[in-house]
Amino acid sequence: MSDLDPFKVFLELQLALPRNGPGSRRATEAALTLLPPLPDDAQILDIGCGQGASAFDLLRLTKARITAVDLYDVFLEKMNARASREGIGDDRLVIKQADMEALPFHEGDFDLIWSEGAIYLVGFARGLKLWRRFLKPDGHAAVTECTWLTDNPPEEARAFWDAAYPQMGTIASNVAAAERAGYEVIGTQVLPPQDWWTDYYTPMREKIAEMRESWGDEIEPVLAEADAEIALFENNPGQYSYVFYVMRRKG
Repeated sequence: MSDLDPFKVFLELQLALPRNGPGSRRATEAALTLLPPLPDDAQILDIGCGQGASAFDLLRLTKARITAVDLYDVFLEKMNARASREGIGDDRLVIKQADMEALPFHEGDFDLIWSEGAIYLVGFARGLKLWRRFLKPDGHAAVTECTWLTDNPPEEARAFWDAAYPQMGTIASNVAAAERAGYEVIGTQVLPPQDWWTDYYTPMREKIAEMRESWGDEIEPVLAEADAEIALFENNPGQYSYVFYVMRRKG
């Protein structure tokens, strides 16, 4: 491969997708139904928002003010452009560039923390511990985490995720980790296969084919890695998925 930055290739691939991870508006709405009603002036923090798919869903599903944060300005530029097109002002949506490990907020600023497909970047247990202080007493959190759905996955799947995300747990182990981090888990929801395909893997495959045509062999290692992840999910149905963990802060 040339001196081309693999991360720039990854970003180009991600910027072409409707969502930057498995999920759907249906899943976001279903997770919200597990929560008690939010006040009209609720403050929601969306961590690792990417291009804002979940944030824009939350705007339509609640009356809350959303603060959306991500580390990468290219995602936030697209999010700002969409907010402008849709006439969404900062009374409803605040977009900030920030590191999820060093968030610029205060104790008890938010009624609800939301994070879809991002907490793995710091680890499920560690992320919950880091973010808990930003919740009001008895505030809530809803996050998705890639999770084993079986205690005995096929060797192919185990080997891939042991290399890519060795901290990946089961629903039971993640619930226990959340409780140790100071939360009560009030519900879990497994994302169905269509939430991986419709807005994520299917358009990703289409973009991979387009990039192979236009770029050639120099980016093949990055695209082959993405292809392998898609094939793994396709070939190992029911072994793992993203799971929504809906929680209440204790104490």
